[in-house]
Amino acid sequence: MFRKIVSNLTFSPSLVGQLGFYAKRLRKEEATRRIGLIFTALALVVQGFAVFTPPESANAANGNNVIYGGFKDKSDLLATYDRNKDSAGHTDLQQIYKYFGVTRQDIVNGSVQTINSRDQGNKIQSVGRSKSDFERTPHAVTGTSTTVYSSLLSKWDSTSWTIPHGSQYTALVGKRAVDGKWFAIMTGCGNVAYVAMPPPPPPPPAPPASACSALTIAPITRTKFSFTATASTSNGATISSYVYTIKDSKSTVVTTKSQASTSKSNVFTYEFTKDGNYTASVTVNTSVGAKTGMTCQKALTVTPEVRCAINTDYPVSSPECKPCEEDKTIWYKDKDCHSAFKETKTVKNVSQLVSDANNTTVRPGDRLEYRISVKNVGTTTGQYTIEDNLADVLEYADIIDTGGGQLLTKEDGTAVERINTIVWPVVTIKPGDTIEKIISVQVKSTIPATPQSLGNPESYNCRMVNDFAGNHTVTMIDCPAPKVVEQVVEQLPHTGASENILFAGGVLAVVVYFYARSRQVKREVRLIRRDLNAGTI
Repeated sequence: MFRKIVSNLTFSPSLVGQLGFYAKRLRKEEATRRIGLIFTALALVVQGFAVFTPPESANAANGNNVIYGGFKDKSDLLATYDRNKDSAGHTDLQQIYKYFGVTRQDIVNGSVQTINSRDQGNKIQSVGRSKSDFERTPHAVTGTSTTVYSSLLSKWDSTSWTIPHGSQYTALVGKRAVDGKWFAIMTGCGNVAYVAMPPPPPPPPAPPASACSALTIAPITRTKFSFTATASTSNGATISSYVYTIKDSKSTVVTTKSQASTSKSNVFTYEFTKDGNYTASVTVNTSVGAKTGMTCQKALTVTPEVRCAINTDYPVSSPECKPCEEDKTIWYKDKDCHSAFKETKTVKNVSQLVSDANNTTVRPGDRLEYRISVKNVGTTTGQYTIEDNLADVLEYADIIDTGGGQLLTKEDGTAVERINTIVWPVVTIKPGDTIEKIISVQVKSTIPATPQSLGNPESYNCRMVNDFAGNHTVTMIDCPAPKVVEQVVEQLPHTGASENILFAGGVLAVVVYFYARSRQVKREVRLIRRDLNAGTI
């Protein structure tokens, strides 16, 4: 239109009015495009934050993590390894890695890669601190009180897509120097993954050894006995003395006698002054330490008197002559006189009137009752401490009533693994008696759409799982749409800084072009009107 007006302006000067109208329209168009340019520039600033600030999971840390919260890169892992302490206060990191054959130099030689849970022929074992709700193999870590648990990494695959195809993980991958086998350390949790346990260290050379072989007791008279001790040595060990100890039925030492000897046998005689039951033992002092054992401990009796029917170590008059509480035929300290407990746990949906809500689906706002029962099925009174971890339940529910127990929280200084655990004071339970505790929770009115944890896929998985002494209860949650999408699509497409910058640059170029074009046409209109007024057109 602009070209048509300009080409006919010489023949029809009246078109100058239309040219003025067109100039006003250009001014409005320029203002609109200027606003578009400003908003595009602001969008680029926001996009820059999204591109250059790395995302962090809002739910990455979990009690299953070997390193609580994981690590960012190799240098971060090495810093935590050298410190041997993570943000949760665990001081067993080096010992755990050493147990699975991973050294600091192995970590230095490794590199951060992406692995699939079904790599290595689907033989990758993953290690964590929690037992989980499926069978895992325990490992008592040498030199610590820590027990970690391993299972196939592919067992964590939980969606219909990942089960046949596997899940993707970022990990530091390398080979162990001890045997050249593959290993990985997950960045999201610091958990070790391996395909084979490291070989045990070679046995050390056989050291000098000795042992107390036997103690033989023979009566000489009614009150006098001879005690013959024998010992053995190997690999250069030597004997220096024999130490005899005789105790009465109350474990009070009656006499102790040390006899120097380098022989492999020794004889000691002793005459008792009181009747009763005694225990004699001998300790052989050798160049590799004091040696004794069950074969070097013997019982003997001097002039038996009327004994306790249920334990002949005591006379009838002894206060120790007491029967078991529920079985009068055995002693109250007998191995068969003990307390034993049978634990059960059930869940009830009070809102839906479902007495057994295990493996059922609950709705927002439903009230659930977890009933814990502990029955003493043993033969004597015993003490029991009830503890119940509700960490998984409280992701989708709130506690209404703890049933008299105390809920452990972070503010109490509780260890990460015990947060959201309800504990009750120790209770005394008589044989046949049952103690019950009822915990009431209410499902949140708005179900959280929190994504599953990187460190523990069981977290926020639309299920409330609760274990108590081997009793497993599960209730399903009708999760919102974002969680349904999460079950199908695990992650958004990976785009880096280059793709984002190219896209933003393209948008900026288009906006700048149209803005510059408006200004150019406006300038041309101004020049034409000036030439028209000057009479040059």
